[in-house]
Amino acid sequence: MDVSNDEKQQKSVFIDESHQKELNTPLAVQGGIKPENKEFLEFVIGLVKDGKIDLFVPHTLINDDVYNSLSEEKRGEVDLEAVNTLSAIRKVRDLYDAGYVDSYQMENLVEKLRVTKEKFEKSVGDVFII
Repeated sequence: MDVSNDEKQQKSVFIDESHQKELNTPLAVQGGIKPENKEFLEFVIGLVKDGKIDLFVPHTLINDDVYNSLSEEKRGEVDLEAVNTLSAIRKVRDLYDAGYVDSYQMENLVEKLRVTKEKFEKSVGDVFII
């Protein structure tokens, strides 16, 4: 494999800055994202803006009353899921702050976050504040 030839091909794809910016812009969803996802998005962003969720402290996502009633094993599962959920919220927040609320990327991120949270909570109860 000729690495220099491969690198040359990759650079030839880049046209100019304005075209590259257009290619990197998330595609807008006609009519906006689904109402249930929009509502969930606004709720989560509100909690972040109010300081109730710290984007770098997973425990801020956890409903302590439910968490404390769980077994040690289930608490471990919740701790891991809280880290993953917080990572997803950071991605959503980045896209939100960039102004791409009504994009396919936002739709997919919020849908995945919402559905994953709901499925997880079926096994442990309403353990997250979102």
